[in-house]
Amino acid sequence: MRNNTKLRLRWGDFLIFLAIIAVACGIWIHLAMLQTDQTYGEIWLDGELYQQFRLDGSVHKTVQLEGKATEVTIEVDGTQMRFTDSQCTDHTCEQTGWISRVGQTAVCLPNRVMLKITGSTTDADAVDVIVQ
Repeated sequence: MRNNTKLRLRWGDFLIFLAIIAVACGIWIHLAMLQTDQTYGEIWLDGELYQQFRLDGSVHKTVQLEGKATEVTIEVDGTQMRFTDSQCTDHTCEQTGWISRVGQTAVCLPNRVMLKITGSTTDADAVDVIVQ
């Protein structure tokens, strides 16, 4: 036979519930304040960092560099960057367009040049998936 007694919440239960929510919100706010929105644009040439600059809206420039095969032109406009000209055969890097979010990349394979957006909003070294 079952006992059909109902458990009623008391005022102490509500206090504990509110305390847990307050602690969780406090931790969340603290972690949110630790993150900064610093975003950086990086130009990699043949696997080595060629140039890095802060994408905070103040940088407006054109970078020309000699890749492995031909010359490459890169445009940096405030908070975004892109390949504007490449003498490679397929021009896929130019068709990529603007990149502006952390984690985005654009690559010119024949010239071994890569544009990469890095910053503190995502952790590039974090594990995404574990496969066994």
